[in-house]
Amino acid sequence: MRVARIRIERFRGYHYAELVVPENMVLAGEPQAGRTDTVEALRRVLDPRSTRSRVNPLDIYRPADDDDESLTEVEVTLLDLGNDLETLLSENLETFDQETGEIATSRNAGNAALGVRLCYRARYELDTDTGEHWVDYPARSDPAAGVFKRASRIEREALPVQFIDSSPTLQLRAEGVLRALLANTDPSGLDSALTDLDTAVHAATGSFSEADVVTDALDKVIDSGPQTLFGIQDSADISFLADDGSMSALLRALQPAISIGAAGALPVRSQGSTLESVLSAAEAIAAARDAQSGVVIVGDDFGDRLDATSSEHMARLLHVTAGQAILTTRRPEVVRAFDPGELVRLTVSHGERRQHQLPAVTDKAGRVNRRLVLEQLLAALSARTVVLLEGPLDVEGYGALASRLFLKTNEPHHSLPANGIRLVAPPGSDGGVTRLPAIAEISLKLGFHVRAIVDNDKPGQEDPAVGILAGMVEQLVVLPTRTAVEAALIRGVPGERLRETVETL
Repeated sequence: MRVARIRIERFRGYHYAELVVPENMVLAGEPQAGRTDTVEALRRVLDPRSTRSRVNPLDIYRPADDDDESLTEVEVTLLDLGNDLETLLSENLETFDQETGEIATSRNAGNAALGVRLCYRARYELDTDTGEHWVDYPARSDPAAGVFKRASRIEREALPVQFIDSSPTLQLRAEGVLRALLANTDPSGLDSALTDLDTAVHAATGSFSEADVVTDALDKVIDSGPQTLFGIQDSADISFLADDGSMSALLRALQPAISIGAAGALPVRSQGSTLESVLSAAEAIAAARDAQSGVVIVGDDFGDRLDATSSEHMARLLHVTAGQAILTTRRPEVVRAFDPGELVRLTVSHGERRQHQLPAVTDKAGRVNRRLVLEQLLAALSARTVVLLEGPLDVEGYGALASRLFLKTNEPHHSLPANGIRLVAPPGSDGGVTRLPAIAEISLKLGFHVRAIVDNDKPGQEDPAVGILAGMVEQLVVLPTRTAVEAALIRGVPGERLRETVETL
């Protein structure tokens, strides 16, 4: 199964958005542009537990001056369902364009495939703090008439979806991922193991309760009032249980411990956030490997609690194991694990959220060039503006100048990070203005504001790329005649000071 299309309307920070989802997808971009809201939108539709509790008022898009009572809606189109799901959902199937996830028409019928749409809808009354929400099949619903065919719990639970979240890992309780993996692998074996655990724990607590040191102390307590007031005769009337004695309480109390190094077995939560995060992702990967149909794995802010190498490795494992991986991230290493066409960059422009994807490239040279250019932009994914420079030395020079100017003045407008600006240059020591238009083109397609600074040390020999850049970027700065950045940075510095600096270096 895979998610082919998402339509979000009046949900959280989204007024309206439609997104075509590639085979795998990694979402990155500016802060407040909708990464987490997109994952939560998917959760409302695909997680069967999402509608068990009351409506969350924060899910409702409600500007201060907006009195519109329209429903909050999140519609998800699912394709590649497999035989079992197609049979279960046969009454609600439709045909869709495999490329866009749109409903098939006579013009694209040749590329049509069976799939299903599911829509989460919510209405909420702010004045009375009441509301309702549900998931239905748009193909069999009529919102104008107030008629909705709701998806049953069994149908929603059959969807092969796994969310990676911040909940404790390796949990044996009913809602734990490990518990579900055990149940799917060998149900009878799990039942037998749980029965043995319950028997052993009750035997151990019973033996403890009957120990002489325990019964003697209990008899002293009972003789001090409880025997007279409540008729408790002796220590034989008291036993010890794990929590309330139920299996569910026992499994909630059991927590994983791991032996790493000389410290011995320590609870996972004491081993550090990196190990916890790796184990959470590993559970999802194991569930995907164990499933017979492709599992959609969804994770928010993936890699936040991982180091660079771990985040890239686990992202690659998810990418190759899941039927479809949908991750949001702030880390460039996670984006590196995906193909350039699988990146969706989110931005905010004039108060509206926007989504940007690179178009498909068929030729090998184009794919290689895109990969090389994107590598230079990874560190800037969360920035609003990129400033293109001719080479790495330019980045060092202008970056050092801006940093020292900010330290000297403490003025926010002198800080590149405070203004969402990242300096970017072509790779390699040679650089060159001729390579900037290609970077500018991809930057613009990804929704960046693009500016450029170029040298002017060869008057009369202006590179044609400068004219091309002028027609692409929102601002082009050309240094004064016969000036390169190396000369501009030392202009006005006394020669004696320069000589002393060079000798020191």
